[in-house]
Amino acid sequence: MKYGVLAVVLLVIVGVGVFAAQKAFGSGCKDPSTYTLAADPAIASVVQDVIDDTSAEDLGCANIEVTATDSGEASAAVSKGVDVPSLWIPDSALWVGKTVRATGSLVDLASQSVASSPAVIAARRDEVPFFDTWLTALQLKSLRIGNPLTNTISDAAILAALAEAGADAVTVDSVSAALVPIAQAQASTRGEADPVVRLDDMSTDGGVSVVSEQTLVDYEKSTGTELGATTPPTGSFFLNFPLAVTEPAGDSHESAKTVGLAVAEALASSSGLAALSDAGFRPPDNTPLSDGRGVGKILTLTIADQQTAEATLRQYQVLALPSRTLVMEDVSGSMAYGAGADTRIGLTVQASETGSKLFPNNAAMGLWAFSIGLGGGSQDYKELVPIRRLDEDVNGTSQRNLVVQQIDTLPGLVGGGTGLYDTTLAAFRKVKEGYDPDYINSVIILTDGSNEDPGSVGLEELLSTLRSEQDPTKPVIIVTIGITDDADAGVLQQISAATGGTSFLARNPAEIPNVFVNALKSRSGR
Repeated sequence: MKYGVLAVVLLVIVGVGVFAAQKAFGSGCKDPSTYTLAADPAIASVVQDVIDDTSAEDLGCANIEVTATDSGEASAAVSKGVDVPSLWIPDSALWVGKTVRATGSLVDLASQSVASSPAVIAARRDEVPFFDTWLTALQLKSLRIGNPLTNTISDAAILAALAEAGADAVTVDSVSAALVPIAQAQASTRGEADPVVRLDDMSTDGGVSVVSEQTLVDYEKSTGTELGATTPPTGSFFLNFPLAVTEPAGDSHESAKTVGLAVAEALASSSGLAALSDAGFRPPDNTPLSDGRGVGKILTLTIADQQTAEATLRQYQVLALPSRTLVMEDVSGSMAYGAGADTRIGLTVQASETGSKLFPNNAAMGLWAFSIGLGGGSQDYKELVPIRRLDEDVNGTSQRNLVVQQIDTLPGLVGGGTGLYDTTLAAFRKVKEGYDPDYINSVIILTDGSNEDPGSVGLEELLSTLRSEQDPTKPVIIVTIGITDDADAGVLQQISAATGGTSFLARNPAEIPNVFVNALKSRSGR
């Protein structure tokens, strides 16, 4: 099986010849070293079983500790260099590619694939529909695909449809259009990130669900439930479970290569392949499962344009997930300056109240005000409302009403200088601390000036800290809104860019409401 993503991320495959040269096991293996292996939960248990049945000597004189770790979580650990496993088996090479792009470093692969499993469309046995393409499947109202940020199978239907489209721009646009209603329904299906939950709900309520063939086969085996499954005649996107060597550089990395190749060899042995098959996995060459299990022989769909695929997935993620945002409102003295018939703070209050109505009830929002020393001592910010869902009841009133009430108090807080940098970093960390994968997590900053706090962090330190603390698999983005030409547009743009956010500028008072509303729309997915 060929994976288009591997061609663009330049992964280094550890050759069998290297393994032969390094495999120098001592007789008896009296003092084995310990290595960690983070495996996607779908495959972790069978990997553990195969390793338990393999001697330490045959594993490169190693004890291997297997942990079931979500692919996204393991990718984040490798990207950040924190709690990095020695070896890693994600559900797809897509995660390895993301990690390579996040770190800028090549990743050694002990195996391009230790197992495979295609995405399938599951339904009750007597309700299996026919789909001529994955695009047709995406257009079905009752389709359950899961959360786009958790695992590759939740993206599989989209990836398969894009693979069908190839370089046809019209068909790619049709795929994007089909995602809108699915995304809009995402808020009511937040619990369906787990494919087993999707199958449980489908068994009870009907409809169709996208899961891996392995998940379906294992579910039927463990529950005794008989379900049906199909794929379009065009084929399917396959999970390919690569084995990556993620031990940090150094002598231990070379040793981990040897161990990784030994694990790959154990999984590729006749007993290893039998164990994988019993758990519902196909071999790396996608050969159908035995005994009539699964969907049989199908074509393999590959991504022709990875950039288009990634852009489409990002679009879906923004569409599907509501906002969890912390709004930072500048209340420094210059916000009292005249702006047409009103003041800057007056127009900002109006725009904030209008913009807050754009967020659906399942969105979450908090509110801070900032100026130098506003929070007491050296703290330049004051929390007016903590982040909560807008439909949450807070002492008899909704969070939405509480936010609007506190927005109305902003004019009474105006005074002092602009404490921009410390507040920005504190807000970023606050949102990151409570990161929720079911939301787009963001900070929205409104300011009419530049940083005036001599005791705060400098711009370069702020930018470097934002970049170093950003987690590519759990991103927090900053949207900045400059009010009038007094705002330091260049600095605001740099702050937003450091986190992958966008920057807006209202050059005159009349633009303030529209600019703020547009900025809020960019985070609310509307």
